[in-house]
Amino acid sequence: MSEIASVSAGQRARLVLDAQRRVDQQRADVVQGRLDAFSEAQRRTQIIEQQVTLQEQRIRDRRNDQELETAQARQVDEEQSILDTIDNDSLFQRDQDQILGELNDARDSREGTEALLVRDLQGARNDVLELDAQAQRADDIRNALNDRQARITERRAAERDEEIRQQIDLRVSLDRIDDSGTRPLRPQDTPTGGIVDVSA
Repeated sequence: MSEIASVSAGQRARLVLDAQRRVDQQRADVVQGRLDAFSEAQRRTQIIEQQVTLQEQRIRDRRNDQELETAQARQVDEEQSILDTIDNDSLFQRDQDQILGELNDARDSREGTEALLVRDLQGARNDVLELDAQAQRADDIRNALNDRQARITERRAAERDEEIRQQIDLRVSLDRIDDSGTRPLRPQDTPTGGIVDVSA
């Protein structure tokens, strides 16, 4: 009888242990499920935060692109404005040069006209000296025209002399390059007793 009691007690103990194990397993499953749900919620939160961060970065990039395009357009406008100003300044300078040339020509011819006007006024005031005034006026006009022609001639001679000097300098430079220092370049550079080629 005692064996049956001990077997029954053992079976009851096993049943209690099995029930306790099942309860523990269910509790562990519930805890694991809660942990899994919490982990899934955290993962979804991280994904949402990453999406929000990515969207914000896209908005910043789009804003930066727009600001860059605006800055580039502003720079192009400023450069075009500078070019327009330079073009206008060049046109203004050309007009100024043309006006200055016309003023110089007018100044050259005005001296003769002023001399003529002075002599005309003197002749009108004094009829007795009209012949002398006319002769003097013609002489003054001649002198003024001669002075004007002399100034023009001097200016042209100076320009011609400058062109000749530049051609001589160019010729001397080219001769120096061609000769490479093998013979004198100018008559004054020729050593005493040397032969000078005067055909050039």
